[in-house]
Amino acid sequence: MVHSWTVGSVAVVCLLLGSPTRAGEKSFPALEGPYFGQPEPGLEAEPFAAGLVSLQGRYEFALSFSPAGDELLFTQQVPEETDSVYHSRTERGVWTEPAEIRLSGGAKRDEMEAFFAPGGKQIFFAPYDEGMDVRIWSLGVGPGGWSGPRELPSPLADEPVFYPTMSNGGTLVYTNLAARRIYRAEFQDGSVVSVEEAELEFGLHAFIAPDESFVLVDARQPDSLGCSDIYVAFPRPDGSWESPRHLGPEVNSRFDETCPSLSADGRFLFFSRYNEPNEVSEIYWVDSTAIARSRSGMDNP
Repeated sequence: MVHSWTVGSVAVVCLLLGSPTRAGEKSFPALEGPYFGQPEPGLEAEPFAAGLVSLQGRYEFALSFSPAGDELLFTQQVPEETDSVYHSRTERGVWTEPAEIRLSGGAKRDEMEAFFAPGGKQIFFAPYDEGMDVRIWSLGVGPGGWSGPRELPSPLADEPVFYPTMSNGGTLVYTNLAARRIYRAEFQDGSVVSVEEAELEFGLHAFIAPDESFVLVDARQPDSLGCSDIYVAFPRPDGSWESPRHLGPEVNSRFDETCPSLSADGRFLFFSRYNEPNEVSEIYWVDSTAIARSRSGMDNP
């Protein structure tokens, strides 16, 4: 997201709004294989799909691959314009060019932060018309496509909320913007039965691991290398969260890092780095072993 909290920092059946290639323009390359056909990163963060997903001059953040690895969602914003979710999928083994997709069926002007649930049967996202009216919506994913976009009900909908990620057990972790704190919601038979603070010491955007073995957050703290860095919190035996630990220079830099997420197989950490001119962000990725080293207390190599 952009630096301020405000966004920017009907069935749906893959409504893509891409435009045809003009004469003289390069066609989109034929990308095959996992992770948008990109060479996998090592222990030092690299731009993800530079020139294809991470483009100069626009913000990109909140990336999510489907559990099967055959679909990709991320949010983009041209400075001073609206947020929109972009989508790509594999067709006959080849990735399509990312294009805008209207998850709310046109009910809201802006849409952002779309994440696949671990089972792949739901997508959660955050649409809005004006900043403080942002709420969390969901839609179903099935053999017939994507359908049934709806705002999640009260008590979750009683305040402005965004950045929704879910664990295997059905716990939804999100940001309550009114409180500027991370919250969690529990569901029963598809209904929200409780919301409460996640009791994380700090963090603005949080991504919960599918097995709830850790939570990734971004925050500005005394040990941050930039204004905002990526941290990880692990659970204590009593179920509460330890103080989040800094993920070190292989993830963080003198630039801001925000909006962490994890690949479905847990191998890669994705986040946004604001290192372009005018502090515009692009998506980076890195091997997730930095998380395991933080848990074990090992030093960076």
